Amino acid sequence: MAATIRLSSDGPHSDEYTRQVADALSESVRVLNHATATGAGLASPATVYDVLGRASATIAGFDQLLRQIGKRLQRHLASGRLGDDHGDPASTVEQTLAELAAARQAAHTLTRRLERAFNATASLHLMDESEN
Repeated sequence: MAATIRLSSDGPHSDEYTRQVADALSESVRVLNHATATGAGLASPATVYDVLGRASATIAGFDQLLRQIGKRLQRHLASGRLGDDHGDPASTVEQTLAELAAARQAAHTLTRRLERAFNATASLHLMDESEN
């Protein structure tokens, strides 16, 4: 059975809540994958349009999310309290920041492409039988 989570940008925020929201995001994509696998989940071009628009907005938000994750890691490193089971935490954070920067760029590209797909589908509709 799926857990219910109350989504609130105002919090209260905690590590556990952050994990729950990340789990909900992942589960939402999984559910959308199932919902869009059949015609029933995308019966209307308007639904395609809506899903593309929301997907674009979601991916656009990843820039801020990934930037904030990187800044938090930098703060942990600067505190002198960050350890690394595999060696030097500074090099691990540096590598992570480089990957996050690349992921942010990929998210920008994906957002632009989704926006274009979203805009392209704006005029699509199903015709009545009489319009054929």
